[in-house]
Amino acid sequence: MRVVDLTCDLYNGMPTYPGDPPFRHEFVRHGKSVGDVTLSRLEAGSHSGTHIDAPLHFVPRGRSVDMIDPQDLVLPVSFVDLSYKAPGSRITADDLRGRVLPGTAVALYTGFSRLRGKEEYLYKWPFLDRSAADLLASVGVKAVITEGMSISGWPGAEGFPWPPLTSEEESTYVHVKLLSSGIIIVEGACGLDQLAGCGSPTVVISPLKVRGSEGAMARVLGLC
Repeated sequence: MRVVDLTCDLYNGMPTYPGDPPFRHEFVRHGKSVGDVTLSRLEAGSHSGTHIDAPLHFVPRGRSVDMIDPQDLVLPVSFVDLSYKAPGSRITADDLRGRVLPGTAVALYTGFSRLRGKEEYLYKWPFLDRSAADLLASVGVKAVITEGMSISGWPGAEGFPWPPLTSEEESTYVHVKLLSSGIIIVEGACGLDQLAGCGSPTVVISPLKVRGSEGAMARVLGLC
């Protein structure tokens, strides 16, 4: 068995969704010799880097991160090669039809994580449209994993220069459709191409167990 890491690094100055709190890692104590304690602290939004959206993120009284059944976090994978999709393009039902199976985590490989650190990464990810969200819900998948900073498109925001790629209404619809259907959303994954060629891959999604939280940073591993 081969284990691949699908998680982006967390570091000071890393890209975060526009308007979200910045990620900060600060050492508060440095050990000077063996046996001395080194200690640091973190400050971050719960949707920093590779993370999950729990139903509570868009569904009032929906499940929080700590309420997700562990069996829903270790899943077989439907790997969908969407590397032909240009930055900022829509992923539609036609792109997914016949390529996803019930009970799986759908890994949407676009190669977009290679743009991490560039301006395009902050707004121009390929994204699910309404038809794709409807299809995933109807099939009965358990999770969907994207390399983009959101599963839905950039709707624009005051104070940021980039034009919207979708409407606020559609962006909300995609999240609500998936989360209200019990589908866990994993955003900000890195290196999904590592799952290509795996015969029957499995993914392990391991979010921080933050009581009552709508989302959490996560380590995501693929087993090939």
